[in-house]
Amino acid sequence: MRRGFTLIELLVVIAIISILASILFPVFSRARSKARGASCTSNLHQLAIALKMYADDYDEVMPRWSLIGGSPTGGAPSGYPYTWDEQVLPYYRNKNILYCPENPFGRGLRSYALPRYVSGTGLGRFPNPVATVALFEKGQYAFGVWDDATGENVYQSHTSRGQPGYSEVPFHNEGKNFAFIDGHVKWYTKGAGPFAASYRVGADPGACEVPGEPPSGDWPPAG
Repeated sequence: MRRGFTLIELLVVIAIISILASILFPVFSRARSKARGASCTSNLHQLAIALKMYADDYDEVMPRWSLIGGSPTGGAPSGYPYTWDEQVLPYYRNKNILYCPENPFGRGLRSYALPRYVSGTGLGRFPNPVATVALFEKGQYAFGVWDDATGENVYQSHTSRGQPGYSEVPFHNEGKNFAFIDGHVKWYTKGAGPFAASYRVGADPGACEVPGEPPSGDWPPAG
């Protein structure tokens, strides 16, 4: 005579499956997050190379974060390439590398900002290119949009319009990826690396706004 499973046996099997799922889902989630972080690292590396290629063609000068200065109403005609991502587009071509898959504000949004302290600056002026941030993760606007094209502090991952303050919205496991002037990319947790750096008297940790050597500017001193 064929014998089926009892209700108790079925409940035990379901309980075991539930326990295994609760153990494995976080593992899968961490693996997926690491894969997305690696994709972001690749994006930033390609963009850092594009910035260097741009500078090579423009007298060793970095692009400006905006060609119309500090106001999005500066009168640039429609389609004019005034943000850094538009200026450098001929050197990276694929707009998809502007999008971090873990941008907390959503996919399809430009996920990287050019710090003010490197905007329009000659490569030869940086005393420590290895430690000078060229791009960091910030943004909730599309390609070519003025908002969020630059940043004043690497803690930022928001706009100035009421979004969370310096404190938060990290992109990857309580941290962010950073591209540096020399082209390398590295992930740092909140409180380490550029997050903790302060090279100007009175500046908050993570400041990247005032060009110049310490104590009058935010550039890292010669290493």
